[in-house]
Amino acid sequence: MSSAYVDYSSQIIRGLCIRAKERGNVNLIFFPGVFVKEAEAGKGHYGDSISLVDVLVITDQEMLQMLLEQPEGAFFSNVLEHVPYVLLKDDAGQVLEQACELAERQPADMGSQQEGDFEENGSKQERRDNFERALEFAMMAHKGQVRKGSSIPYIVHPIETSLIAMTLTRDQDIMIAALFHDIIEDTPYSAKEIEDAFGSRIAHLVQLESENKRKGQDAAKTWKIRKQEFIDSLDRKAKDEKIIALADKLSNMRATRQGSRKHGDEFWQRFNEKRKEMHHWYYRTVADKLKEFADTDAWQELDRLIREVFEQ
Repeated sequence: MSSAYVDYSSQIIRGLCIRAKERGNVNLIFFPGVFVKEAEAGKGHYGDSISLVDVLVITDQEMLQMLLEQPEGAFFSNVLEHVPYVLLKDDAGQVLEQACELAERQPADMGSQQEGDFEENGSKQERRDNFERALEFAMMAHKGQVRKGSSIPYIVHPIETSLIAMTLTRDQDIMIAALFHDIIEDTPYSAKEIEDAFGSRIAHLVQLESENKRKGQDAAKTWKIRKQEFIDSLDRKAKDEKIIALADKLSNMRATRQGSRKHGDEFWQRFNEKRKEMHHWYYRTVADKLKEFADTDAWQELDRLIREVFEQ
């Protein structure tokens, strides 16, 4: 595991801490300090899901209940049985301060980090500042949005997508584009605004990942057309551009597995396309188009989740 992955993960945590302290609208903060130990031990990227979490800081009872109700095998399944967590009260600001200090100390504690891992296309500090600015932009763009059919803040998905991309590349533009991948599609922000703030390459990468939503038309009737257009676009993309697609689809399949286990057949009714077999067609076709990543943990997890949800 690249030490840059650990460093960027800490950047995400620090950014969430800043937002939680200043605006109070972050529901869940997770601290992946165990990544450091895994890197030193030479372990893979996707072990037990518990290894992703050192400390949970939960800011409301509803979010705590949601985590407690996760089905077996879900991303946060059984985490609360093994990981220290704090449910914040109105008077618990000091707890949040202490938790955020934990994240802020992580880069200094990494020991094995190599400067070169974080210095491509600019100094280490410049890249850190750029990524933290990108995180703030993404949180602002997705403010108030939740995952379809749930109360989970939508920003969890682009952050997870960016984290997955970090296991596949050290190209910061790809990481930021992964963080932004739904902004043009699902928020009022435009490609021009992304380009003005973060450059033409990132804006172009986000555009490549964005669907033509065909606004004004029935989304259920255009679903297959839109998905086929995305599948066809993979044939025209370079390998680094496909990283965003792989990361996005893996994050979505994690949520799909979780939702289908919890809600059964009713789960598919929340989507524009309500036939489970059509979602199977889409995810399996995308995974097959991305087989050049078959030796990566990310593709192997995507393949496994597709088999678990659709093919067993």
